[in-house]
Amino acid sequence: MFRKINWKTFWYTNLFSILTLAAGIVFTAKPDIITATCRTIGIICCAAGAVLLLLCLIPKLRSSQNIIYGILFLIAGILLEVIPIALKILIPILFGGWILLGSISGMYRNFVFRHDVPKWWIGFVLCVASALLSIFVMTRPTAVMEDTVRIIGIGFTLHAVIRLVSSLLGMEGYRAADKNFVETSIQE
Repeated sequence: MFRKINWKTFWYTNLFSILTLAAGIVFTAKPDIITATCRTIGIICCAAGAVLLLLCLIPKLRSSQNIIYGILFLIAGILLEVIPIALKILIPILFGGWILLGSISGMYRNFVFRHDVPKWWIGFVLCVASALLSIFVMTRPTAVMEDTVRIIGIGFTLHAVIRLVSSLLGMEGYRAADKNFVETSIQE
C-alpha cells in the first residue's frame, strides 16, 4: 500500500527550494556577488583560525593539528579578505586547466584508436573544440566567472520553480496517500 508521509520533510524540502530560488535570483541579478562571498568566507576563516589558536592556550586542547589548522585558516581568511578576486580568478583557471588536460588526453586516445574506429576524427575534433574552449576560459577568468555565476543562478531559479510547482501540484497526492495509509506488521 502506501507509506506514511513525513510532512516535516515535505515542508523542509519546499523551504530548501525557496532558498534555492532566492539564491538563483541573487546570482542571476548580481553575478559579482562572488567578491562579497569571498570576503564573508574570509571573515569566517579568520574567526575559525583565531578560535583554533586560542584553544591552544588551554593545555588540554593544545595539539599540533589545532595549530596547523588555525594558521591555515588565518592565512586563507587574510588572503580572501585582502585579495577576494583571487578566488574569482583561480576557479576558472583551475577548471579550464582540468578541461584542457582531459581534452588533450581525449585527442591522444582518439588518435591512437584511429585504425580501429572508422569515425575517430569526430571525437578528435570535439576534443580540439573542448581544448580551445578551455583556453578561452583560462584567458578570460573574471568574465567567465560572472557568466558562470549567472548561468548557475538561472539554473537554481528554474530548478526551484519546477520543484515548488511540482510539490504544490503533488500535495493532493500526498494527502490521499496519507489517508490511505494502512499500518502493517510482519508476524512470524
